[in-house]
Amino acid sequence: MVSKLEAETQKDASELSENITSAKPKKQIEVVSIPYAASVRRKARGRSSSAALEEAQLSLFSLQQQGRFSVRSVDPQSEFPTLLTRLPVFVPGTRKGQRDMLDEDLAIPFVTPWGEGKKYGPPLTVYDEDTLIAIGHLRTNQIVGKPSTLPIPVSETSRHSNETDVSVHVVQCTLHDIQSMCGTSIGGLNNALRLESIKRLAATTLELTKQSNRKGASRGTTIKLIDVLWDAFDENAILYLQFSPVMAVWFEKEYTYIDWSVRRQLPDTAKAIHRFLSGQPHSYSIGTRKLMATIGYCREYKAFMRDLKLAMKQMEKLGWLNAWSISGSGRRTPHILHTTRSRGGSEKNTEIVSK
Repeated sequence: MVSKLEAETQKDASELSENITSAKPKKQIEVVSIPYAASVRRKARGRSSSAALEEAQLSLFSLQQQGRFSVRSVDPQSEFPTLLTRLPVFVPGTRKGQRDMLDEDLAIPFVTPWGEGKKYGPPLTVYDEDTLIAIGHLRTNQIVGKPSTLPIPVSETSRHSNETDVSVHVVQCTLHDIQSMCGTSIGGLNNALRLESIKRLAATTLELTKQSNRKGASRGTTIKLIDVLWDAFDENAILYLQFSPVMAVWFEKEYTYIDWSVRRQLPDTAKAIHRFLSGQPHSYSIGTRKLMATIGYCREYKAFMRDLKLAMKQMEKLGWLNAWSISGSGRRTPHILHTTRSRGGSEKNTEIVSK
C-alpha cells in the first residue's frame, strides 16, 4: 500500500495540469519479467518473425491464464497525449544540436503555464517522435493487474492509493511493423536506427513540478514514456512495448488527434509545428518566438522564420490548413502567427493568443 506521505505527494502532483491525472508514477521500476522475456528469446531464434511473434503472443496469453493480469482489446486511432504536443521533448534538429539546451543536470528544462519541468535521458528528435506515434498506432491491448505482476513490473506508486491494480497499454510487434508504419525502408542500417530510437524512448523520463501556495514549497512527479523488451535476430526483432500507466491514461482521456497521413509528408520542422498546432483550437494565434521555444527549435530565429513559412505553405497545400498569416514587423511589434485549420484537434473555434 502507498503510505500517507506518498498518497499526499501523488495527490498534489495530480494538480500539475488538467492533462495530468492522479494515476502518475513518481518513478518506474525498470525490471524485466524474466519468464516472459526468456520465453520470447528461446522461441524467436531460428524461427520466422511471424512465427516468433505468434509464440510471444501465446506466452502473454499463458501469463493471463495464470491470473497474473487481465487483457482487454484497444482500438487505437490517431491519439497522441496532448501534453506531449506542448513540450520541447522531440526537437526538429540533430541530437548533437541540443547540447546548448542542456542544463547542469544534462536535462532539457521547460516552462509551461501550469509549472516547470525537465526531460531527462538521451536527446530526442522528431525521428523519435515518429517512432513513438507509430508505436501508439500499433497498440493492441490494455493490461490490468497489480504493478508487480505486469509483464514489465511498474512501481507501486503507479496506482491510486485506494486501488490495487494499474492499467498499461501494450504492443507486441516486429521491428518491421514499426518501419512499415513510419514508411521507412526495411533492413540494415534503417532497422538498427529504429531499434536505437526505441531504446532512447525507453530511457526517457519527464519531471513535472508545480509551485505550491506555501512559500518555498513545490510538488512534483516523474513519468516514463515506455518500457521495452526486445530480441533482435537476423534482419528483424521481436518487441514487447509497454506504455507507462500515465501514458495509458493520456491515451484514453487526454489526447489529441495527429493526422498521420499529413505528418508523413512533412519535413522535421513542419512535423513539430503540425504536432503543436494539432493540440490547439481550430482558430489559433501564437507569438513566433514562443512557438520556436515550444517546439525546441535550435537554430537562429531567421532560419526558424524561413522554415515556419515553408511549413505553413506545405500544410496549406495538403489541405490541413485553411489559412495562415504572420502579423507584426518583428521589430517594434512582435511576429504573431495566425492559423485556421480545416480538421483535427480541438473542437473549439475561439481565437487564442499566446505570446
